[in-house]
Amino acid sequence: MTTAITPNIPIRPFPETGNIHAIAIPLPADTQLITANLFAVGSGPITLIDTGPKFPGLLEFVGKRLNAAGFEFKDIERIVATHGHVDHIGLAAQIRHAAGHPVDIFMHAEDFYLISTENYREDMWNKRADMLLNLAGMPADEVEKVKQRFRFFKSLYDPTDDIIFLEDGDVFSGNGFDLRVIHTPGHTAGSVCLYAESEKVLFSGDTMIKHITPNPLVEMNKASRQTNKYQSLPSFIGSLDKLSREDIRWVFCGHGEYIDDIHSVIATYKSHHRQRMDLIWKALKRKSRPLYQLIDDVFPVVPEGDTFLAISEIAVHLEMLINENRAELIDEGPPALYRAL
Repeated sequence: MTTAITPNIPIRPFPETGNIHAIAIPLPADTQLITANLFAVGSGPITLIDTGPKFPGLLEFVGKRLNAAGFEFKDIERIVATHGHVDHIGLAAQIRHAAGHPVDIFMHAEDFYLISTENYREDMWNKRADMLLNLAGMPADEVEKVKQRFRFFKSLYDPTDDIIFLEDGDVFSGNGFDLRVIHTPGHTAGSVCLYAESEKVLFSGDTMIKHITPNPLVEMNKASRQTNKYQSLPSFIGSLDKLSREDIRWVFCGHGEYIDDIHSVIATYKSHHRQRMDLIWKALKRKSRPLYQLIDDVFPVVPEGDTFLAISEIAVHLEMLINENRAELIDEGPPALYRAL
């Protein structure tokens, strides 16, 4: 049965099904994510889906929740990361050490850079990120705030280079479970979902979240990609179509509550992104401008520290508008200037 380890957290308990033990980690009040969810799967040894971020005291929190489900760190056989963001894989090195024996960590190759020593050395930043914000027309003081935010993210993980790469269609098996890998690029190029077919449960990471629309993030690491033709939003829509063909009863999301009507949520996501594209097109129709100057037209409020997400959101939707011949680049800049067609 599912053990929902969610003390004092305002989300519904996860449904009881199979050998799934859900651990919901409360996140700070200034984030919209509510919780970071990880899942111990199996009757022992167990597979851990995601780990949460490396917050102080979180290792002990996870250990206690595992104990409540009848397990210890030593029972973890492997860690499978849905993607390479620190709130999903940041605690992996500490959990591996606490297990006291070799624990393999699996991740899609496209996201390896995000958790690598190289990315850690670069403060989770690179020249393309500087170029992106420069082309967007972001003022220097705002760019520095974004960099500070990324330096904070750096504190939430320990770099890990000995990763085993998984691929679409791979299956992880153990006592009481089988998990099939579904590559779902969009939020990141290496995002995956894990599907427990016997229970019809999908572990979605950040590909699906019930209470917010996931961000298909602009690609800043194309040099580390297997292809430089990757675009986040078209990939995300394709991944949603892929998931809609599976027989899924419940989606166990990486944040917040589970989803019990996947097709309704997918329809909402698609409508949201189409509306956002139209909003950006209308803003450019009124006046040609760089990305940064579109923020006020697209977002009523941008929380402190989320300016990069706003730029990223506009950039990926503008890529789609250009693909559909509804917008074009008219000045390479910097800043780069766009207009509606």
